[in-house]
Amino acid sequence: MIVNVASRLPAIARTTLILTLATLVIACRSADHGPGLGHNGKSPPLSSIEKHKLPPLNSDFDQQTKAIRTFLSSHSMRQRTAQDIELNLPFEINANPDVPYRGRFLLFHGLNDSPYVWRDFARELAARGFDARAVLFEGHGSTPEAMLNVSYRDWLTTAREHLDLWREDDIPLYLGGFSMGAVIATLLALEQADIAGLLLVSPAYHSRLNHYLRWSGIYARFKPWVFGGMILEDNPIKYNSIPVNSGWQYYQLTKKLKRRWRKNKITIPTLMVNTRYDSVVDSDYVERVFNKRFVHPSRRLITYHEAPLPDSGEFQQYRDIANPGARIINQSHLGVMYRPENPLFGENGRVLVCNGNEYPVFIACMRARNHWFGAQHTESPDGTPVARTTYNPDFEGVVGDVEGVLKINKEYP
Repeated sequence: MIVNVASRLPAIARTTLILTLATLVIACRSADHGPGLGHNGKSPPLSSIEKHKLPPLNSDFDQQTKAIRTFLSSHSMRQRTAQDIELNLPFEINANPDVPYRGRFLLFHGLNDSPYVWRDFARELAARGFDARAVLFEGHGSTPEAMLNVSYRDWLTTAREHLDLWREDDIPLYLGGFSMGAVIATLLALEQADIAGLLLVSPAYHSRLNHYLRWSGIYARFKPWVFGGMILEDNPIKYNSIPVNSGWQYYQLTKKLKRRWRKNKITIPTLMVNTRYDSVVDSDYVERVFNKRFVHPSRRLITYHEAPLPDSGEFQQYRDIANPGARIINQSHLGVMYRPENPLFGENGRVLVCNGNEYPVFIACMRARNHWFGAQHTESPDGTPVARTTYNPDFEGVVGDVEGVLKINKEYP
């Protein structure tokens, strides 16, 4: 998930942003709690909103996917190819018929992402006896402009509807969520009594940028884009351009979850994976939430941490994936999702992620060779630019934990 409302701006621009927001707070009596606003700072006409809306949900998942393919073919950014569009589609992988059937996994992507982020995990889950289904949220998969008018309520509605459509008596139903998708999965687990377990990766319960995000609803009225408009879109499965409304809707979603935390706890098996170096998520907050709000005896938090590692406890493990031979310094927010063999983001993947830095750093990264890899803002040990770590050398270890923690090693039912 990318919610960098101000962290990538120069110091002077950040100061200007803060002063602007302070002025707006005085001038405005209340923040907008509905969908985002258009380029001119006024509520966009209905036709502007509707042209970016996904087709209505269909109980036939294959037919729904076909309708979304048609929609994305005519609404995606021009530079996206037919192959790129396929990468952004929702998908389902049926359980391996040669192993005991274990239930269903409904998977939610993060902010500005697409269902592809779950592709590697979904294949592993299917190989272990799960039907795995990854859905697409409103505003995603096509163009960042679609995020100018989206509401977090749309995302919650989509998640709940998919859950209702796929629910079947006596079949265990698990939820997986990456980043913002983990917030949605956790909310549904608090709402629904029949969720069997959770797989939560880089859960974005609280952002390091909340001191900016809390004002973004006001700021979006006057400056809809973080960088003034569409920027280089070179990632085939997620957006680089960031409408301010994206951060505002995410912020409201986390506020909704925090209200639910006050009286509720998670009482089902849960595996959570987090990295200490996350530039988006407050990893200390994630640890506190895990220790206070997740209470099932089968639970585990895996945290990627620099050496020397802190002592692991009964429910928490620290792991170091630094590998100078592979030029990996540490793990990033998004790298946890992909296996080393992933064709886009793996060890030999074709997508290099340099965004998230000031422009000179970004350009130096794009032009460099023999990069180091780490989380955003990781310092280079020798001056060679650091690109984002986009795969997890410990991927197989995490998959093994899924089996153990979620207790899926027994034959269904």
